[in-house]
This record gives sequence, structure tokens and C-alpha cells, in this order.
Amino acid sequence: KKKGSGKRIKTRKRSAKLHRKIERQRDDFSHKLSNNLAWNHDLIVFEDLNIAGMVQNHHLAKSIADASWSQIVQYTMYKAESAGAAVILVDPRYTSQKCSRCGNRKDDLTLSDRIYHCNICGLIIDRDLNAAINIRNMGLE
Repeated sequence: KKKGSGKRIKTRKRSAKLHRKIERQRDDFSHKLSNNLAWNHDLIVFEDLNIAGMVQNHHLAKSIADASWSQIVQYTMYKAESAGAAVILVDPRYTSQKCSRCGNRKDDLTLSDRIYHCNICGLIIDRDLNAAINIRNMGLE
């Protein structure tokens, strides 16, 4: 006796085809982005993220895996080598808690705080932009 109906087999094939298409699109995007970064910038700075550890958080796992962060970093590193660009991985700790202007660190921030307000120098900036500036500055050190 055969396992599974004809409709089920057809649906599984259709689903597999769709997953292959998504995988090719993700790979194409990763190649195009890494190529753009490698050939248009002399210095590329990434956070040295523990992606394997982040994927263990069941709420974030799917979106992190879908973004293919480590693939983008790997592609950029090997393309930057041939383009003559430098790739630096920096420690991501406290990048969104540290003021990008004066270096003051605020430990009481929660993930819902989207705007960074520095109590020392008065800087008011989007938290993600502040982190990006800190990451760039760490890469330039």
C-alpha cells in the first residue's frame, strides 16, 4: 500500500519548490548586498553576534534564521578580500546603551525605549542609530 494520497504528494512538491525559490531569493539578496558593501566601502563593521545563541530564543528564531545574517557576513568577508576592503567584527555589548557623543552608559534602558536620551550631554537620538554610530566608532578604533 502506498503512503499518502496523490494530492498530498503534489502539495509537498509544490511546498518544496516554494522553499527552494525562497532560498534562492535569500541567497541572491545576500550576494548582492555583500557585493555592494565590499566594492563601495573601504571599511565594513559588523557586530560579532552569537547567532546560534540568538536562534535558541523561540520568539526570534524564525526571523533571525530568515534574515540569514551570518551568510551576509561570510559573503561580505570573502568578497571584501578581493575588493581590498577591511571587515571588522566588534563586540555588540552595550552599543545601544552607550552615548555615541560622550560615552555615558545607561543601564536602565528596556527594549521598548526606542529613543536614547543622554543625561550627561543631552543627546537625543534614535536608539538604533546611536548603536550604529557606536559600532562604527568601535570599528575605527
